[in-house]
Amino acid sequence: MIYSYCKKCKLESPGDTCRQCGKHASPGAQRNIWSIASVPVSDGRAWRGILMVLIIITALLMALIFGLESMVSGNAKVNLMWNGGLPQLILAILPLGLFLSFLVLTLQGREVIVYVMDGQGAHLQTWHPPARIKSWARLQSHDVSRDVPQPDGTVMRLSQERHMLWKDVQSVRYLPGRACILLYHTPHCAPMVLKLPPEEYDLAAAMVQKHCKGK
Repeated sequence: MIYSYCKKCKLESPGDTCRQCGKHASPGAQRNIWSIASVPVSDGRAWRGILMVLIIITALLMALIFGLESMVSGNAKVNLMWNGGLPQLILAILPLGLFLSFLVLTLQGREVIVYVMDGQGAHLQTWHPPARIKSWARLQSHDVSRDVPQPDGTVMRLSQERHMLWKDVQSVRYLPGRACILLYHTPHCAPMVLKLPPEEYDLAAAMVQKHCKGK
């Protein structure tokens, strides 16, 4: 949703007009703000990343152990090791890693991601209830200084902030079917993922296209 800031009234209003003085805000004073409730354990992108890391670790261990053994002791010793229980032990990294990841992501619980797009770039903040175990599951300390009271009387803890300036965006991928936009600082690697309510997608896509023409 578009919000605008009026310097005269020092007030932020929904829409592009100040609700107090009625002045139309310039494009530079407008921001697009929305939020998404997320459950990390159900995030398919996170699971694909975890699986890829586990596969790479398993493959590297296999190559390192059997490659070094082949150079030191020859193929006969490698065949002996291969027919033993070592390959199964290394492959056990996959199910064990997936189980531990499931446990950690489950403990993280529910979170709220707040997105802001303005004239400078795209910004996101991740918030979660201030439970000690939820911070630990995110590999963070139990830092009460990051707790912020909400208008409804609850308290949320700031878990993560990320910022991507428009000038740093190298490429953009639009996924209207999944209601998300990917902003890449490095092409094809580690994008900032803008998840959107379907009804907000067109507005956000138009704003990204305005600042990222040709990308």
